[in-house]
Amino acid sequence: MWCAAARFTVFSLITHAAAFTLQTYPGPTSIYPRSGYFSLTVNGQNVPVTAFDGYAYAHFGFGNGAAEIKVTSIQKAAITSFTTSPQKYGYDTTGRISGNTLTFTMDTPRYLIVRLSEVGEVILAADPLETNAPSPSGPGIFNVVTQYGADTSGRTVTTAAFRSALSAGQGGIVYVPSGIYSIGNLILPSRTSLYLAPGAVLRFTGNRADYTNDWTKTSVGLDGTEWIRTAYDSSDIKIFGRGTIDGLGDYAQKTGKFIAHAVMPINTTRFTFDGPLIRDGSAWTLVATRSSFVTIDHAKILNRMNLKENDAFDVQESQHVVVKNSIGIALDDSFSTKTWPINRGITVKYPGNPQPLFNVTFTNNIAWSHCYGFKVGQGVWEEQRHVRFEGGTVYDAAVGLGIHHKWGFDTAKEIYFTDTVIEHLHGNNDGHATWLAIFVQESNAGEFGPIQDVSVWNINVLARGTGVASARGHPQAMVTNVGLRNIFFRDLNRAATSLAEMSLTDTAYSTGVVVKG
Repeated sequence: MWCAAARFTVFSLITHAAAFTLQTYPGPTSIYPRSGYFSLTVNGQNVPVTAFDGYAYAHFGFGNGAAEIKVTSIQKAAITSFTTSPQKYGYDTTGRISGNTLTFTMDTPRYLIVRLSEVGEVILAADPLETNAPSPSGPGIFNVVTQYGADTSGRTVTTAAFRSALSAGQGGIVYVPSGIYSIGNLILPSRTSLYLAPGAVLRFTGNRADYTNDWTKTSVGLDGTEWIRTAYDSSDIKIFGRGTIDGLGDYAQKTGKFIAHAVMPINTTRFTFDGPLIRDGSAWTLVATRSSFVTIDHAKILNRMNLKENDAFDVQESQHVVVKNSIGIALDDSFSTKTWPINRGITVKYPGNPQPLFNVTFTNNIAWSHCYGFKVGQGVWEEQRHVRFEGGTVYDAAVGLGIHHKWGFDTAKEIYFTDTVIEHLHGNNDGHATWLAIFVQESNAGEFGPIQDVSVWNINVLARGTGVASARGHPQAMVTNVGLRNIFFRDLNRAATSLAEMSLTDTAYSTGVVVKG
């Protein structure tokens, strides 16, 4: 499946008031139409807004000064109210409405979800200025177009050019200029960086013939592939830039009937992902697996809200991982950790033996999901230990914070949820509709295991959900030592002083579930 690429401006550099600098990173309009509902200016300069399924988004960067943001409803003559998320930045207070336009000032780049009451949501993905962009040519640069002849139109599958560049470019930078690239599987070798320039789009085709068949996802009845992954036993790999990785999820799930984990650092160490936008994932999207010393920074995963099994960020059987300053939007979980057994389901081709997961930190991230915002589980086949979710925002979800031990017999322990805001909750996930769900569920294969030593501190619960919160174990696998401190509830206008005030009443097969001073 392809679309011809129209001519488009992929990067613009605009100076304002001498010091202020704005960079815009629009995608090609031939495949990404502009929004018919929102327009955006930053310090008086137009920034393209891209239409998507259920929301719109704009990707840009700025620096050297504050940015006056104006979000305008194209179809409405007036808007009556708005919200911005994360609310902790205070734009709900400082923003002002005039007619059909919301205006506020952003002092530093950050990601926001802006909702205009009569219109819906637009994602403002404001990155720091791109100051480390490599030259498209020169020593150590391997340009997929000028040196290897990659097709920039998206009309043909151009995997061979990318593979040639990656093969030659070990130790250097594989440079992807603006354009649309339909590509098959890519394997990134050690000591190699893949740079996606603004306007560069790597596009999944959704057609089985273009990919290896790596696993079957039984929950959706579809085969799938590890689309862009690291070489096994590799190190020092980086994916960076301001381009886009497009999973073509709607087509892949519904028409091509072949899905993908979009980006998969697997069996690697010292991997970095910094800056690109990933959209429309057809399966789990950015999946760090059996890897160590992984850094994911300023990642934007914008998935559909109507495709199953499209988790945004998953960390599996990995150690020393940091996911920060990122946004994850998906029908399924936004941010989660998992461990699995050998040779089961999607793990059939994973190299080596299963590994424990430990020292994983999620910090300053935004979650929007129909399932869980921040979660440990469901798989706990190997121990999960010292997992931290801190400084995050749940814009909306069925469950805000969770530990769901369903698959496997090992232990989830030393789990920390701290300094997090839960802004909205809706619906339910498998009967759970709450700000906090910690529970052991025996699987249909008779699997269960304990949850131990959980800290839930400094949580601002603006929505508690329609169901009860839980710290529920199993007759043979208890939940033990859950400490809750400074849990503020908007409907109380103070911190809760008891489990009952937290709606935390489902505590069967647990011990040491306490409110701390």
